[in-house]
Amino acid sequence: MSKTSEQSLTAPISAAEVNDLLAARILIGGTRLSDLAFLQTMLSLSGFTNITTANGPEKLMQVLRQTITDDHCDIDLIILDCRLGDCNARELRLKLDQFDEWRLIPVIALTEKSQWNHNQLLTDLGHGVTSLLYRPLTAEALPPAVMTTLAIKRERDHYHLRQQQIEDENAQLRVMEARLQFSVNHDDLTGLANRRRLEQALDITLTQVRNFHTSSAVFYIDLDSFKVLNDAEGHEAGDTLLVQVANSLRGFFKVRDTLVRIGSDEFAVLVDTIDPETAVARAEGLRDLFDGYSFTFHDHEYHLSASIGVKCITEANLSTVGEILSHANQACYTAKKRGRNRVHVYSPADREMYALRHSVEWAPRIRAALKQENFILEFQPIYSLKENKINHYECLIRMRGQGDKLYYPQDFIPVAEAMGLIHQIDLWVVSHAFELLRNIPGDIALAVNLSGNIFLDKNLYPLVERKLLETGVDPSRLVFEITETSAISNFDQTKQMVDSCAI
Repeated sequence: MSKTSEQSLTAPISAAEVNDLLAARILIGGTRLSDLAFLQTMLSLSGFTNITTANGPEKLMQVLRQTITDDHCDIDLIILDCRLGDCNARELRLKLDQFDEWRLIPVIALTEKSQWNHNQLLTDLGHGVTSLLYRPLTAEALPPAVMTTLAIKRERDHYHLRQQQIEDENAQLRVMEARLQFSVNHDDLTGLANRRRLEQALDITLTQVRNFHTSSAVFYIDLDSFKVLNDAEGHEAGDTLLVQVANSLRGFFKVRDTLVRIGSDEFAVLVDTIDPETAVARAEGLRDLFDGYSFTFHDHEYHLSASIGVKCITEANLSTVGEILSHANQACYTAKKRGRNRVHVYSPADREMYALRHSVEWAPRIRAALKQENFILEFQPIYSLKENKINHYECLIRMRGQGDKLYYPQDFIPVAEAMGLIHQIDLWVVSHAFELLRNIPGDIALAVNLSGNIFLDKNLYPLVERKLLETGVDPSRLVFEITETSAISNFDQTKQMVDSCAI
């Protein structure tokens, strides 16, 4: 190949790539044996090693058909003599387009110089002719054109291969996304919906009750004595039982009902378009089903029962999604308190709820503690066995009461979560952790446990940014810990906030 022809390539290529191009299979179609021999000789002298000739259009098509193997054609380029008779460039391209294996084969058309026709040129190029060369052909014209066309085809093949790879990767990503979306809304063990999905369904139910004057019900189911079985036989037995219970619920309720595993041994079912009387009857039928249920594991037989709370949703007692689930849970709690293996319909007058409502008194105490700085931090060292030293300290929040009394998280955190005060406590902990880090040696790091939805709070990032500037603390000295379930349930918001906090 001449220096001029090398410069005509669109990009530098290696010697190995040049050898690959020279080994490409080229099919020459014509009607004169002398012309075919001339073209083959010219290309052979230029280094091309895999050349096939076809004398006449029938032979050309025969060679093409013979080259299809496993949905692939090994012809890399067709050189077409326009004196091929009734098989011109347009007709050849129409035939090539009949098969996917032929569609991407480039075509170089050879024509007489005296036959220049602008309109015909546009027609040929429009039907897939890659190059148009005029006679008489020279070694300075044909081999460079062939090399350039093959190089372009190589890049195009790489492009199509990459496009296919991208499509395959996107398909895999869509499958993974669908699986992730399913896992976000469903329980891994039983395949039932989870609390998040139930809340979404309840939103729709409330709209239907409000606008169409229907009624619905939530059944909250707690398996009595499940802990006894789980502790005696292990988690394998417990998981097996939970799967069987889930299948029993599927058989008892209708397909359109929303079946949920809401806790370790707790299930919930949302039934739309059901009146309160029918809901109670259905709950009693479900209780009877569990009362007669036995479970055998390793030759040990266990008899089950269930406490069922019912929350009726009517136009007269509309409330929020959170309140509905809370009421259903309270009704189940009352059923268990009254002896288990029974059904109880929620009523705000239930005496068992008095003790629970008493926790509401904690809300003003928590607000006062935030305002009056009555929270304190205690620190638990985390020891590294590998490094044989304290790795970091975990911050533990406490609340001061009257006198020297200290309240632990289990005393006030559940109330704070229920009353919407938990994020204020989170922000207090973060702020005071920064202030503490400013005043202790730089090799000490702290870890703070934050509530699951803290990354949805738009005040977190500005606080962290401000405290970093004020204190000059190395960000790596402070670790935020949240549960994986909460992070996945709000994946987009969590990722956005984590990216923002990666200062």
